[in-house]
Amino acid sequence: MLDRLFGWSEGKDKPEITYEQEREVARHPDAGVRQDLASRQDARPEVLYFLAADSSSAVRRAVAQNPTSPRQAEQLLASDTDDEVRLVLAHKIGRLVPDIDSVEASRLQDLTIDTLSTLAQDQLPKVRQIIAEEIKSATHVPKEIVARLARDVETVVSAPVLQYSVLLTDDDLLEVVAGARQPEVLASVSRRAELSSAVCEAIVATGDEASIASLLANHGA
Repeated sequence: MLDRLFGWSEGKDKPEITYEQEREVARHPDAGVRQDLASRQDARPEVLYFLAADSSSAVRRAVAQNPTSPRQAEQLLASDTDDEVRLVLAHKIGRLVPDIDSVEASRLQDLTIDTLSTLAQDQLPKVRQIIAEEIKSATHVPKEIVARLARDVETVVSAPVLQYSVLLTDDDLLEVVAGARQPEVLASVSRRAELSSAVCEAIVATGDEASIASLLANHGA
């Protein structure tokens, strides 16, 4: 759509879009035109931030998916009213976690963590599940985020971190085992790569046969 708007030839290298052109497109009445701009990785950060509040969910989704979107835009989108926008953002933010230490500016790192924390508390279980799956093996995320996910009422959310996160201590695991209401919670803990005798004994004391069987098959228990 931008090709037609600016008269660019299709299939050829596009000239760099100017700031004036970006401002014009960001206010274009056609949402498809604004979505094209929101998808461009060379779009200026302030323009992408502006588009993060666009009336069209398709435009906001494009901003959420854009790898060059500023952290401030992602923080805004973490509370978006459209579920799909937050799902797209959860995938992207979750995948950023392994590289978060490479973020040079501490403010930007804090913004990423804030966005991660917001998504980890999302009302939609699927969003929380995506975050749990993405950070289950991470070693440099805030412990409180992992601990919250480990105690989530939805087992699809809690199971990944209960089984894999090395940030959970024996005290965390003992608390989870003591309050477990679903067999899958106990089973997830029993499948951890390493388990202390105290946690093993707590699982055995529950009498849950499937979890005890998992312990017996677990060479790290």
